[in-house]
Amino acid sequence: MADWLINHAQPNLSDPVRYANGAGHWLAFFENEQATGRLPGPPTVADISSALVERFHAWRAKQGVSGHTISRDTAALRQPLNWAWKRNMIASAPFVPDVKHKPEPRDLVYSVEQVARLLEAAWSREDRQHIHMFAMIMLSTNARVEAVLELNKDQQVRDGLIYFNAPGRQQTKKRRSIVPICPTLAPWLDLYHGRAIQWQKRHLDPSTGEPWFEYLPTDRIKTAFSKTLIAAGICHQAIDEEGSPIWLPPRHKLGETAPRPKLVGLGSPNTLRHTTSTEMHRRGVPEAQIETAAGHRGTGTNNRHYRHLRPEYLTQFVEGVEAFWSDVGKLTKVHLVNQRKPVVFDLAA
Repeated sequence: MADWLINHAQPNLSDPVRYANGAGHWLAFFENEQATGRLPGPPTVADISSALVERFHAWRAKQGVSGHTISRDTAALRQPLNWAWKRNMIASAPFVPDVKHKPEPRDLVYSVEQVARLLEAAWSREDRQHIHMFAMIMLSTNARVEAVLELNKDQQVRDGLIYFNAPGRQQTKKRRSIVPICPTLAPWLDLYHGRAIQWQKRHLDPSTGEPWFEYLPTDRIKTAFSKTLIAAGICHQAIDEEGSPIWLPPRHKLGETAPRPKLVGLGSPNTLRHTTSTEMHRRGVPEAQIETAAGHRGTGTNNRHYRHLRPEYLTQFVEGVEAFWSDVGKLTKVHLVNQRKPVVFDLAA
C-alpha cells in the first residue's frame, strides 16, 4: 500500500489523501483482525479473501459510514494489489469484492430548507464556520470538493472568476473548472486572505480570559460537516450490521439518565455538489453550462482556454445560482454577508 501511495497515487490521482485515509482504515482493521485472532500476524496477499473484505465492509458500516465511502476504502486495497500484480511484484491479485447494497450515485440531495438549516447550524459556532464558507462556495459554483478545500483566494480568484485549477497544477480527468463569482458569494471571498476554507481554533487570552480564534487552513472537513448536519437535524440513527438501531450510553456528566441514539449525518460534503446540479436543472439552466461549471465538459483546447473570457460565459448558470439563493433567503439571511442574523430555525427541535 505504501509503495502504491507514494509511486502511483500521489503523482497521478486527483485526491491521493482520500486513498491514504482508506489505507489507514485498512491498517486499523488488520490490527483488529489480529487482536481477535482471525489473522495470525501482519496480513499477506494470501490472507486477502472475499470473507475478509466483507468483514471490513461490516466493520466500517458499524462505524456509521455510507456505502460509497466503504467502496472508496475498498479501492484503497484493490488498486494497490492490481498495481503490484501488473508490475510483477506479486504472482496474482486476489479478487476484492465491492460493498453490497451501495446506493445509486447522486440519489441524495438537500432541499432548500435543509440548505438553510445547514448554513444556520454552521454559522452558529465559530469552530464550524468553515463549513459555512465551504457550503457557500460549493452551492455557488458546482465545484469539486477537493478543489474547494484547496482553493487559495490570493492565487485563484481574479477578475470575477474562480480558477479552481491552481497555477502549476496539471489537470486530471477530474477537471477543475473556471466559474464566475455570483453576487451572493462575492463578499464572502473578500473576508480574509489565503485559503478559502480555514477553521477557527479557539484560544483563551491568559490575562483576560477572553476567547480569540486562530484561522488555520484545513484539508479535512468530513467530521465537522457530519456534526453540522446532526446539529441541523439532517441525520438519522445509525444501525449495526444486523440492522438494529445503535444506542449510546448516557453522559452522566451532562445529566443524562437514558441511552441516546447514535446519530449519523445524511449525505456528505459531495452532496452539496449534487444539490447544486439538481437545483440548476430544476431552474432550467442549460445542461451544457451545468456540466461546464462541474468540470465535465472537455472541449477543444482553444475553447477551453478562452471561453471564460466571453461576456456571456455561464451567465445562465449564475442566474440560476442567484435564483437558488433567493429561495434560501425566504428562510434565512445567514447566507448574506452583511445581513447575518440570529438563528431562524430552532435547531434543537
